[in-house]
Amino acid sequence: MEEKKIHVKLEKHLWPDEIRAKRKKNWQRGFWIVSLVLVFTFGWVVGQSFGTTTSVAGTSTLNRLEAVYEIMKNDWYFGKDITDNAQKLIDNAIAGMISGGGDIHTSYMTKEELADFTGSIDMGFVGIGVQYYDSNGTYIIEKVFVDSPAAKAGVQPGDIIYKVDGTLMDGIGTDALATKVKGTAGTTVGIDFIRDGATVHLDIVRGAVQNSAYGYMLDTTTAYLEIYQFGSTTDQEVLKYLTAFKTAGATKIILDLRDNGGGYLSALESIGSMFVPEGQILIQQEKRDGTLEVSKSSGKIVVNFSKVVVLVNQNTASAAEVLTAALKEDIGAIVVGTTTYGKGTVQVSRVFSDGSALKYTIAQWLTPKGNLIDGIGIVPDNVIDVHAVLYTKFVKLDDGVTVKSDTVGEAVKDVQLALDFLGYKVDRMDGYFSAATLTALKAYQSEHGLSVTGEITNDLLSTLQSNVVKVWHQDNTAKDVQLKEAKAIVNG
Repeated sequence: MEEKKIHVKLEKHLWPDEIRAKRKKNWQRGFWIVSLVLVFTFGWVVGQSFGTTTSVAGTSTLNRLEAVYEIMKNDWYFGKDITDNAQKLIDNAIAGMISGGGDIHTSYMTKEELADFTGSIDMGFVGIGVQYYDSNGTYIIEKVFVDSPAAKAGVQPGDIIYKVDGTLMDGIGTDALATKVKGTAGTTVGIDFIRDGATVHLDIVRGAVQNSAYGYMLDTTTAYLEIYQFGSTTDQEVLKYLTAFKTAGATKIILDLRDNGGGYLSALESIGSMFVPEGQILIQQEKRDGTLEVSKSSGKIVVNFSKVVVLVNQNTASAAEVLTAALKEDIGAIVVGTTTYGKGTVQVSRVFSDGSALKYTIAQWLTPKGNLIDGIGIVPDNVIDVHAVLYTKFVKLDDGVTVKSDTVGEAVKDVQLALDFLGYKVDRMDGYFSAATLTALKAYQSEHGLSVTGEITNDLLSTLQSNVVKVWHQDNTAKDVQLKEAKAIVNG
């Protein structure tokens, strides 16, 4: 079977391809047998080339495997009750070989799963190039991406989306709004924004948008750059922002890598070279045979920043950790936040002729100074965490269920965290519905025009979560204590 290599990816645990249903595609038996051979060569060196099922006849291990497959496919009694039993046997065989190795980052992907996996890294779409948030049915522009159709048309952060092609957007829902705004490249969408109390109409030509990075000037000398993923165009996006920072006179930068799960090694090397002097090590890869492959900076520095602060958290992983370590060890960047994920292995994907792929680990990486981080992570110089509610996925109660005081549950804990974040006094955040929690909840309900029941429902949980998001965006300067600490450091 034909195969080809694609980009090396450094990605964190639980990519979309690692959580999937059993496959239901009708692939040919010959393909599966060859796939099995290719998978086996990962664990054992087989001294011949396999192209068809008959070519494995001389290998006892594979003869045994094929014999078991034939028995289970044709003679196994319970096989009669399984739809497409042959394919399920192969699926299970591949899954067994992969899971038996104990490597959570090695997985087999169908063509569709591979496309989803790649798309999750590149983060591209066709639209206007903004990020907005829902404030109780009002949609407020938070970010306008550099060189996007929206930026070229004059959209500004803080603008409120009022109408799209003449249709009022108030309360339409974020998914419905995205559908209205996105469309075919080259087409025009007319949007009315509310800006400083006045209506501003802009006709925006939709286009391809890359949104894996975002930046702006915090003040006259301090730049802020957030990188969400290391996709195939991220280095180009970063270069545009750094060039703009240079023009603006930036001398210091806060690099936000929080919740960045990694991406392409090539993007990491390109971006690292924009900060690290030529010839200094960015990453070392330790191969299976113990040899080291060293990647060094090409020295394409855009701005000689006098201070660099890197923001990280427990979701900062893989390529984002590589960059953090390189900036810390090579140029003395200060790291702020919480200990990173600790993803210290490198994967490569081999794509087969039908579009499916095997993603497997080929090395573990070391920092420029030779330190391992797999399972350990990078400990920040300044350890500080944001409020726990920002990491919380609120529970959903069963229909009709109401939670009252003097009970214990996850819904209660969610409410306590939200109330504390919003400034209400609660005596505990462990899920016990105490008297103080009841008082705080009633105060919240009263101040937000809700029925003062002192009870928790799905509607209340949804309202609280929406309010948390709104406050986080509108009062980010006060609530984002990690960013606040980074600002203090760059300002001396």
